[in-house]
Formats: sequence, C-alpha cells, structure tokens
Amino acid sequence: MKKSVVKDVLLIATFAGFAYLVVRNYKQRKEKEREALEFLHFQLF
Repeated sequence: MKKSVVKDVLLIATFAGFAYLVVRNYKQRKEKEREALEFLHFQLF
C-alpha cells in the first residue's frame, strides 16, 4: 500500500514538473516572438 502511494506522488510530481516546464518554455517563446514582432515593426515604420 505504502509503495503505491509513493509511486503515485512521484508520478504526479513528475507530471507537474513537466507541465511547468512546457508552460514556461511556451511563455518564453511567445515573449521572444512578441519582441521580434515589435522590433520588426520598429524597423519598418
């Protein structure tokens, strides 16, 4: 019983960490895209 609880907690922690990394990576990429678009807009106009 105890072993399966530990396994569940590890699984949830791994999933949460993975989701956090994906979200952080996505936000950073969006931020870079936005900065690139603003830079392009500034260059053109």
